[in-house]
Amino acid sequence: MMNNYILKNGIVYYNDTLEQLDIHIENGLIKNIDQSIHDDQAQVIDVKGQLISHNFIDIHTHLREPGYEYKETIKTGSQAALYGGYGTIVAMANTQPCMDNVETIDDFSERVKNDACVNVYTYSAITEGLKGESIVDMETISKKAIVKGFSDDGRGVQEDLVMSLAMQLANNVDSIIVAHCEDESELKGGSFHEGTYASKHDLIGINSQSEYQQVERDLKLVKKWHNRYHVCHISTKETVSLLREGQADGLSVSGEVTPHHLILTDENIKDCHPNYKMNPPLRSKEDLDALIQGLKDGTICAIATDHAPHSREEKARELDKAPFGIIGIQHAFPLINTYLIKRNILDLTTVLKALTSGPASVLGINGTIEVGTEANLCVVDLNKSMTITEECMKSKSCNTPFLGVECQGVITMNIVNGKMHQLEEF
Repeated sequence: MMNNYILKNGIVYYNDTLEQLDIHIENGLIKNIDQSIHDDQAQVIDVKGQLISHNFIDIHTHLREPGYEYKETIKTGSQAALYGGYGTIVAMANTQPCMDNVETIDDFSERVKNDACVNVYTYSAITEGLKGESIVDMETISKKAIVKGFSDDGRGVQEDLVMSLAMQLANNVDSIIVAHCEDESELKGGSFHEGTYASKHDLIGINSQSEYQQVERDLKLVKKWHNRYHVCHISTKETVSLLREGQADGLSVSGEVTPHHLILTDENIKDCHPNYKMNPPLRSKEDLDALIQGLKDGTICAIATDHAPHSREEKARELDKAPFGIIGIQHAFPLINTYLIKRNILDLTTVLKALTSGPASVLGINGTIEVGTEANLCVVDLNKSMTITEECMKSKSCNTPFLGVECQGVITMNIVNGKMHQLEEF
């Protein structure tokens, strides 16, 4: 293992700016950051023109283990994350059994120690069995280091009194509610957004109210309990406005957006294909524009993949029977770089903040490059091209509408907890 080396001539995202700098790493720690570093004992790795960032942090991913290993495992999901430039990911609780008790969480922790390629945390469920009824033992579960908050992702908590109690209890243990906002009374069994595409193809649509009405309810509860609260996979302009208002009121509330909701709208759907079926659905151009603006002004602090693997057989079913969700963690940055940064829709520093320090602030961990800390860095060739194919997937699944897309921005190196991974081409 290389234990003394200098990453030379990189374009480093450091102190919220981009600057050509050298980074000296010794025994896994960042020893120095400067414009020109020389050390006769250190190996020099010239990364001229390549981007160096703190490696990315995904606060919303589905690893499917335990219970659904045919879709994904901790090993394959974290390997996809490694190749995507991620150093830390947080798994959702909707496994089988679900993460609603200490025994299951301890078992997950042991699996992570044995199989994970990156740092892996998890959320606990908010309610037992994700049923929206009885609150889990938050006091005991919150003491587990691997647990970073509470989420029933996959389902919204329907009962106002249950969510109110959950917020109160989470606040008591200084933890965070990470909310999948979906009012089931608004659902009619749709697969796509209630918009242009659904109307044109005579499909039942999923309306925007199903998301933002529950956000509105939750923010009223946050005003009562003053707890920390985070909105998963924001997709509507109304949710962005509500979150912005909550922050202006001084509430400790944050939100995330996925790459696919930043890149695609319902008008990009092709052939009613289930690979375009995700929850929340792809919305309108007006919604997408609001998401972009929310990132630019800091209302939305994180880009999170909602990496949701499903088997080929599941996604090959008829549209109404196919499961919601797409994979995304391995190619999130190349897609964002190609569709948003290269087209001057978002600038690189805004994206990097939303992939590093932004999500880190939600979790209460470090997401910046600092001298004296363990090296957690990724190196990206912003101009190098690659094509997304099934063969290049490190995930067990390939359910994505981006198959066949050529991207620019290849992760060439990922240093996780001081250990360097030089990534072969894929």
